[in-house]
Amino acid sequence: MRNQASRAIFDYWVNLKQDGAAPLKTEIDPAALRHLLPHLFMAAMDPAGTVAFRLAGTRICDLFDREFRGKAFADLWLQTDYRQPVEIAHNVIHSQQPALLDVLASNGHIRHAYEMLLLPIRSVETAASDRIFGALLPRLSPYPVAATPVAFLTLENWTFLTGSGSHFGVPVTGDHRSFSDRPDRLPAGRPPS
Repeated sequence: MRNQASRAIFDYWVNLKQDGAAPLKTEIDPAALRHLLPHLFMAAMDPAGTVAFRLAGTRICDLFDREFRGKAFADLWLQTDYRQPVEIAHNVIHSQQPALLDVLASNGHIRHAYEMLLLPIRSVETAASDRIFGALLPRLSPYPVAATPVAFLTLENWTFLTGSGSHFGVPVTGDHRSFSDRPDRLPAGRPPS
């Protein structure tokens, strides 16, 4: 993780996950992450398997110049590049394993490096993960305001995070296996708009 804020969010999630299960959404205290709230989002999977935003921070909405609440996670991505990010989101939820995505935010001409953190959480009424607590943060510097709005994201690289230790500076190991090598691979299709 290049952005220390991403690491702080990951550490916060790891500390909530002390018993090994995905944390409950009610355990997330907005006050603990108040300075990062504009970069955070929550998404949930509906019975049809569509991952959609429940909440999206103001920096995310301002970056794209649109509201994401109720919109499909697939809508963030270039139309020809949504399948793998959606499949990653499905796997984060079903395997309860966090992921870090290196993405490029683009207006069609200018591309800028961001990282997206996807952390599994669960609602009170389920024992298994059914939601994602996520963040979208610039890797090094924010997208130039003069070039906004961003039209879409493209996936550059990704990894499942397998590190369980908290604290800044502790290496986070990754699982770069392709989905076809993973037994928990799920099919992903673009949800209807």
